Amino acid sequence: MIHLVICDDDRDFALRLKTELEKLLTERSMSARICVFASAEEIGQETLADCEIAFLDIDFAGKRYNGIDIARRMRRGGSEAVIVFVSNFVEYAPEGYEVQAFRYLLKDELPRKLTACLDQVLEQLRTKKTAVRIQSDGEQISLALADVLYLESMGHTLLYHVLQKGFVPDRVYSCYGAIGKMEEELAQRGFLRTQKSYLVNMAHIRRFNSRELLLSNGVSLPVSDKSYAVCKRQYLLWRGKQ
Repeated sequence: MIHLVICDDDRDFALRLKTELEKLLTERSMSARICVFASAEEIGQETLADCEIAFLDIDFAGKRYNGIDIARRMRRGGSEAVIVFVSNFVEYAPEGYEVQAFRYLLKDELPRKLTACLDQVLEQLRTKKTAVRIQSDGEQISLALADVLYLESMGHTLLYHVLQKGFVPDRVYSCYGAIGKMEEELAQRGFLRTQKSYLVNMAHIRRFNSRELLLSNGVSLPVSDKSYAVCKRQYLLWRGKQ
């Protein structure tokens, strides 16, 4: 289920866009929850946080804000949504770099460009779901999930243990965060909470017993006695789907 937001002060246009997107997604056997808004004030923070794709108008008549301001609000809240600006104007385009806008579409070009745009957006979304972005040592870093061995919690700090190619030692990136929040984000992407302090990439598990599990890099991690049965079942179910 993709969470998609449309915000445009022309509600009729927004509803037509919703209908067209629903049709295109159905043709691709994809389901979506599409929320339509006519102003920024209508959009709750939870909706913005859940949003994965946003189609935003730029110019809101009679308002002191524009679509760029809505995108800024999303980015300040940590959203990594794929943002497409849909407008009659192009003069705001340079500001889009600030909020990592993915595309600009002129409204009169929508009938012939929306299909290709949506396919590109979906591909971008798939790419984002194979990586996780963190801020480590003041720098934004994108880590390929396939290379992340496990996450380790130390107080309010998360350590990302990342497999390196060749004979280079594994690298550890640290950032501020809560392991419970990352469990919510990564549980559907092949990660398993095996103990209070560890969130493990199941693709790197080589042996799993009642006391510990062995990872592909030779590291052993403890398994909680209390959660072993549940974790082992989740792991076997995950393997069965591969």
